Amino acid sequence: MEQRPKVTVSLDHRGVDSRPATQVRQLTLRPAGRSPLDALVATPQASTGVLVYFPGFNTPLGPWEIAKCAHLADATSLTVVVTEIPGMSRFGHGIPKAVRTEMLHGRIDAWAELNLAYVAAALDAGDVGNPDYLQVLGYSTGCSLAVSALPLLGEWGPIEGLNLVEPVAITQRNIAALQAHNLADLGRMPTALATNKGHEWVMAARKSQRREPSVRYSPVDLIAIGQVLATQGLIEGLDATELARCALVRGSRSSLCRLRDYERLHELLLERGVPGPTITVDGLGHQLWHSFPVIVQVTKAMLGDATASA
Repeated sequence: MEQRPKVTVSLDHRGVDSRPATQVRQLTLRPAGRSPLDALVATPQASTGVLVYFPGFNTPLGPWEIAKCAHLADATSLTVVVTEIPGMSRFGHGIPKAVRTEMLHGRIDAWAELNLAYVAAALDAGDVGNPDYLQVLGYSTGCSLAVSALPLLGEWGPIEGLNLVEPVAITQRNIAALQAHNLADLGRMPTALATNKGHEWVMAARKSQRREPSVRYSPVDLIAIGQVLATQGLIEGLDATELARCALVRGSRSSLCRLRDYERLHELLLERGVPGPTITVDGLGHQLWHSFPVIVQVTKAMLGDATASA
């Protein structure tokens, strides 16, 4: 089989069945000396390892993310662990000043280390322990946090695969351009959300989410996050990391993850001999992770073969 096959995913509603069976624990974490953050731990009946999931910008851990985590756990037989992003939680606590200063200079490592302190607390609170099998998943902003976290995560257990959905920090651009691309993709949100129609329990999860508190963040933290995402730091992080496998996912209409940058990332992984599919979701943009039918299809495409032998 080709080492890095290019795969196109077209919307198919048939993969969405009844509500996922895995129960998801909701936790509030307060590591020593740190602000509280929420977390989710989804443990399937016969867990074969751990999937550490780094969510995207502005992601509350309510019914919508609970549904995603339950599906990921069902589909992979992995315990899924996710926390709010530091500086972007329902509690509204800001990013620590020293960490923010690093981010304002385009450096993400301190932010990722802070995030990992909460992930470690979630593993402990969820009675997960150190995994013998570990997959890492990031969406959008979470892709950058995931890549920066890889060296420390590798000390917890062997990382069998990295899965990057709509990576943003793969090209150098200014904040104005980043915001313009973000607005273009936000305009594609209705198309993504419309794909959930016809699935009653999915629509119910979306409706319930609207009644939940949103995450809060300060303008200065927003600028700091923007500075990190306006770099090509993700590619630099990948260059410095050994990878057993790396799956890539992009929406064909995405502005935040542009085609030429995505193709360059594919070529860099191909040159290094890193296996894993390079997936394009037809007809959707950056907001593809808000389409449950697409989440089902993408999970199978990027993780199906990888977790079959876990």
